[in-house]
Amino acid sequence: MKKIITFFVCVGFISFTTSCSQQKCTPGTQQPCFCPDGTIKEQICREDGSGWERCACTYYTAWCDNSTGLCWQDPQKDASVEGDIGVTQPDAIRYCNELVFAGYNDWRLPTIDELRTLIRGNPATESGGECGLVEGSSRAAMDDNACLPIEEFGGPGRGGCYWPPELTGSCNKPDPAAEGHPLEYCSSTVSADDPTWIADVMFDNGGVCFNHIHSYAEVRCVRNAPFHPPKCDPLSPPCMPGETRRCLALNFKIGAQVCADDGSCFGPCESTSFTPSKNKDVSETCDRIDLTIRVPEKLSKPPVQLMAFLYAYDPKTWKWPPNRPPDGGTDYNQVMNPDIDVDKPFHMIVPGCTYYREKCLSGQYMLYVALMNSATMPPVMQEGDYWWGMDQEPITLGSGERKVIYMDITLMPYAK
Repeated sequence: MKKIITFFVCVGFISFTTSCSQQKCTPGTQQPCFCPDGTIKEQICREDGSGWERCACTYYTAWCDNSTGLCWQDPQKDASVEGDIGVTQPDAIRYCNELVFAGYNDWRLPTIDELRTLIRGNPATESGGECGLVEGSSRAAMDDNACLPIEEFGGPGRGGCYWPPELTGSCNKPDPAAEGHPLEYCSSTVSADDPTWIADVMFDNGGVCFNHIHSYAEVRCVRNAPFHPPKCDPLSPPCMPGETRRCLALNFKIGAQVCADDGSCFGPCESTSFTPSKNKDVSETCDRIDLTIRVPEKLSKPPVQLMAFLYAYDPKTWKWPPNRPPDGGTDYNQVMNPDIDVDKPFHMIVPGCTYYREKCLSGQYMLYVALMNSATMPPVMQEGDYWWGMDQEPITLGSGERKVIYMDITLMPYAK
């Protein structure tokens, strides 16, 4: 009878602690470990054999803003993934909807109003500031000077980001389609007059803008408070500290769990795997402009960038210069350090398609060409720059069989 009682006491004790268990690993040995994103890595046994070192996975936590009742994914998606190019807004919506971590699966892509509650250091674009770009705005809201960027990396956050100091991650991940320009953070808000344009925050400079729905952007998901992540999977047995195992997450995808530091149980099942959509490149099927660009005089110094983009033409609303993202032309039509001078014209093909090549353009468009001595983003013309396009007839695209439009233009010195 005494032996039986001793046996049950030990079993009961094991359900709360591993002190009855003789589980140990051999210091320095390695084993596979599982990550929430579905990848498999290696982990090593601790020097004292008491458990496994942390698996080198991407894990997320949440920062909750008591002033708004919003809890934010921290850091942003793939913050430390080298070469990450971001995702398009439709994929950002799907990513947040599929995300499971810390025991919650109700994450979502924030609206522009919610995203602006994170801005710190630029009163005009902070929540309730003068910037008029909010949920329900049309694209014209981008013309609001109060929404413009201020000093780059001058915010109170880490790395000079214009967000709370408590947040981690980066506001300086390069945009693969715009040299010298970090990725914006996208929202779920679409323009009231054009659903192909979505509202973004530029946390590198505190600006708020619209960008194309298929432009690449950063993602930081949000959910409503409270935030009380469970410490244990209620069905978990005792385990080796740091050990990982696969599991079925609330999004019905395979995820991973990590054993608690005291070995009492596995934590909640997390799943962060995501497969971006693949867009078909249609640019070869669209009209195109075969463009020769000349300068009127010998350049005093090598230019920094040359760009040629298409803008939809509406006789009622068209104005020069078109201070907004372009409707046509691709990343190939922004050339850094172009080899151009008075005796050396520059040749460029401008496809009659949207920036990310997912759709051919149809209708009337204006061509805007700029040769600049700086790499500011958004691009701001300055003394010594050159441009073209203020006096031109609209270009008709997508009106029939695919065509090539030949243009030979000479830039003019910039004047305010």
